[in-house]
Amino acid sequence: MSLPQKVQSQIAKARLPSGVQIPFIPRLVTNRRGQQEIERGAVFLGPKKNKVGSVDSQGRIWIKDRAHAGYPDHWDVQENAGATYFKVDFDGNLLV
Repeated sequence: MSLPQKVQSQIAKARLPSGVQIPFIPRLVTNRRGQQEIERGAVFLGPKKNKVGSVDSQGRIWIKDRAHAGYPDHWDVQENAGATYFKVDFDGNLLV
């Protein structure tokens, strides 16, 4: 899928992984100017409740998280509105 330049820039600026083990494939929406951009969504459950992140094609919400508990800076990928999540590093590798 070929993404508009604006979306590619958004992905690069946020450091969302692409073309890797766990890539971020965006869910696109059209803004008021008629341009496509990455959909944003809020988490409704769990420790990231009310945080807003980027929504992927599977409806998961990617929230950037700082280093803690021995993990480097990473993405908390929220599933089911935040009921479950997993961690992905900036290179797209699953953190366990």
